[in-house]
Amino acid sequence: MAPSYPPAQLSLPAPAPAADGTRQEGFELPAHTSSVARARARLRSQLDRWGFPEELGHTAQLVISEFVTNAVLHTDTVRIGCLIQLNGKRLRIEVTDEGSQRCGPQPRSATPDEVNGRGLQLVGALAQRWGVSVRDTRCGRTVWAELGLGATV
Repeated sequence: MAPSYPPAQLSLPAPAPAADGTRQEGFELPAHTSSVARARARLRSQLDRWGFPEELGHTAQLVISEFVTNAVLHTDTVRIGCLIQLNGKRLRIEVTDEGSQRCGPQPRSATPDEVNGRGLQLVGALAQRWGVSVRDTRCGRTVWAELGLGATV
C-alpha cells in the first residue's frame, strides 16, 4: 500500500505576474494512469488559450505524457503536480512527484524488442534542455524540460 501524503506537499507556485511576460499555469492530478491523458488535455487547453503554435503543442504533449507516465509507473507518489511556464523564447514543463525514491529518472537503451524505455531519449532529442531536481525534503523530485520557441509567442 502506497504511503499517503498531504496534497499540500507538492506546493505549486502561484501564477507569475504578467509584468515580466511569463505566463504560467499549475495543476495537480492523482497518480493514476488516466491522469496522463488529463495532463495532456490540460496542457493543450492552456497552450491554446495562450496562442501557442499547434505543432509545438504536440511536442509539449509528448513531453508531459512521458513525465506523468514515469511518475505514475516508477514512483510511489499519490499526487502529481504539473507546471507549465511560457515566455517569449521557451516553454518549460515541470512534473513533480512525492515519491520516496531519491534518484531521478535515467534514460536507458531499450532493445529493439522492448516496447518501453525510449521516452526520455525522445525528450532529450526534442527539448533544448531537460533535467531532474531532487527535493531537499524527505521525498519527491521535479522532472523538467524546456522547449525552444524560436520566436515570441
